[in-house]
Amino acid sequence: MLRCTLDDLLLHAEILPQEGVLVAYDGDEGFVMERVEALHYELVSATREEVRQLEQARYRLLRRARDFDLAAD
Repeated sequence: MLRCTLDDLLLHAEILPQEGVLVAYDGDEGFVMERVEALHYELVSATREEVRQLEQARYRLLRRARDFDLAAD
């Protein structure tokens, strides 16, 4: 789960490991998040595996929120 730092909008997201991209969903529509766009979002909830995949996909600008919740695998 991601939160936009500009408007606090929560977005469901998933990493596509084969493509190495993060797809965020605004309602039913998904969009590939560019790595530089991650500067405007924070990670609210993720499993250890999802965090590892994000690191491997080089989303370094995506930071954990202060209220980050490590979800069970």
